[in-house]
Amino acid sequence: MTTTAPRTTPSPSKSPAKAPARAPRWLRILLPAVLILVWLAVFGVGERAFGEVNKVAVNDASEHLPASAEATQVQHLTDLFRDGTLVPATIVFSKDTAFTPVETQDLTALAKDLAREHGVAVSQIPGGAPRLVPSEDGKAATVFLPLEKNNPAAGIKLSDTVKNLRTDLGNRRIDGVQANVTGPAGLSADIAGAFSGLDGLLLVVALAVVLLILVIVYRSPLLPLIVLGSSLVALTGAMAVVVALAKAGVLLLSGQTQGILMILVIGAATDYSLLYVSRYREELAVRESKWAATWSALRGAFEPISASAGTVVAALLCLLLSDLNSNKALGPVAAIGIAFAYLVSLTLLPALM
Repeated sequence: MTTTAPRTTPSPSKSPAKAPARAPRWLRILLPAVLILVWLAVFGVGERAFGEVNKVAVNDASEHLPASAEATQVQHLTDLFRDGTLVPATIVFSKDTAFTPVETQDLTALAKDLAREHGVAVSQIPGGAPRLVPSEDGKAATVFLPLEKNNPAAGIKLSDTVKNLRTDLGNRRIDGVQANVTGPAGLSADIAGAFSGLDGLLLVVALAVVLLILVIVYRSPLLPLIVLGSSLVALTGAMAVVVALAKAGVLLLSGQTQGILMILVIGAATDYSLLYVSRYREELAVRESKWAATWSALRGAFEPISASAGTVVAALLCLLLSDLNSNKALGPVAAIGIAFAYLVSLTLLPALM
């Protein structure tokens, strides 16, 4: 008796997962190219803004005091009694003994020559000539000169005017007599000199440290440059907006705020870039194309980067409630920098990658 094996019907095989529809080739080329060109334009505008930072930065001592402090209120009231385009400079002559009549004449002639220096508002001096005011013991004398504030159209820069006055005093030194330029103009020039070159040094050091860390982490010569390039674009974009708002009087920019902005933007943009790059490299191992890996990495990195940037911006804007003027000015400026770091990490960086 023969038996036949039961007939079995083959089970239908599972069909493979449907691959996502790929975007047209022209879109995959056009979209990154447009993003890169837009950010390059922002970089060009922001690069020019770097040259205008010192013109709009305010380094008055009152800006580092609480807004409710009496010294701050007096400073604002004092501005109502003088021309807002002028800054008084005080030239102090001193000697161990009383000035002789000949020395007094020489100092008076020197003061008249100093009044002819470019940037000195001679028309605002009573009588057209500065007056030498001696002290009670005759061992010191002062001369007051009104200096014009920064006026690029006329080729006037307050710090340069003070520097020229100090050079003239050094070239025409009288034996035994010390001469110094002080007052609001001298103080402003000294503050500007203290901050000049500092921001550039901070930026170079920050970029060098970040570059070294990225090279060690990625062991790649190109990837760290892409990340740092994106950070610089974010910084220039933020600087362009901040300078424009400072010119319009919307916010206050100081040398201290400028330095903090540079370090903050470079650090935040690098941090957000590290998160996206790590997601992107993971997706490249499982995705069939860079386009698919990019969109998958963006979906994965969008929420944590947005949460981080949003938290930092909200915290920085809380500084607007501070009574200290320097903190109040730092809040919106730094928030703008974080916003640009966020935008660059989710647009320019994926396009470059």
